Amino acid sequence: CLEKNWQKDVRNEVGNDFKTNKDDIIQYLPYVQIYVGDIVGLEAKNHWFDQSKNFFFGGVLTLAITHAFKRGVGKERPDLRSNHSFTSGHTAASFMGATMLYHEFSDANLLYASSGYLASTTTGALRVMNNRHWVSDVVAGAAVGILVANIIYHIEPLKNWNPFKNSKNLTFSPMVD
Repeated sequence: CLEKNWQKDVRNEVGNDFKTNKDDIIQYLPYVQIYVGDIVGLEAKNHWFDQSKNFFFGGVLTLAITHAFKRGVGKERPDLRSNHSFTSGHTAASFMGATMLYHEFSDANLLYASSGYLASTTTGALRVMNNRHWVSDVVAGAAVGILVANIIYHIEPLKNWNPFKNSKNLTFSPMVD
């Protein structure tokens, strides 16, 4: 099979003992970038509450879809540790964040808005290099993440619900009692 040959070639290139957990961290970089963009003053399309709300609902939907595929398809992982390979949840989560980053900042700074896709592509590549996913798992995960983010940004009732939008003088501060 072509996919098994790709996996074999990748593992031969990086070494069969290659292992890193950087993909566990890098997958969240696009989410961090959204809040960093807010902090440094890039003009986002949405309020911080709306961004967080979109993360939450998008994350729940992405998790539901990826786990439904994992349980329904039952594809064995390249490292033979389980039969929950299809689709890559790490890649789906990362591409969802990258697409949200793009939605938020594409008008303000196209380079910054697109930069999340580099982290997401790296996440997917590391999932293959770590022998945890096949290339098709990563491609499907990317598609799920992109699709979910685009759906979340177009659901009207979800877009319009924000109890903080008109509160200009609202402040959150920690307190020790």
